[in-house]
Amino acid sequence: MSIQLDPNLSNVFRALSDDTRLLILDELRKRNDQTLFELCARLYDVHDIAMTRQAVTRHLNALEQAALIQTSWQGRTKVHSLAARSFTDSISTWLEQFFEGNKR
Repeated sequence: MSIQLDPNLSNVFRALSDDTRLLILDELRKRNDQTLFELCARLYDVHDIAMTRQAVTRHLNALEQAALIQTSWQGRTKVHSLAARSFTDSISTWLEQFFEGNKR
């Protein structure tokens, strides 16, 4: 029996492999619909991480490419939200295959 791979799974694990991206996900878990400015401020205030907006944007792009976050526009403001369902679906589907293989 071979394991079926989701083509986006590598993006998910790559996105989760970075500590800063994990902190961004945690901040979005605490409160969705945050702007880039708010996330930069939270990283600095809570975690003492000073990053440029461009650096945080690159992290947000990696998270969005992995479908771990989603962005939307509220008027002229771009906001970022956690896509928790996508996160759990991608990984749990992959993990289930390992548990199914051990049931023999």
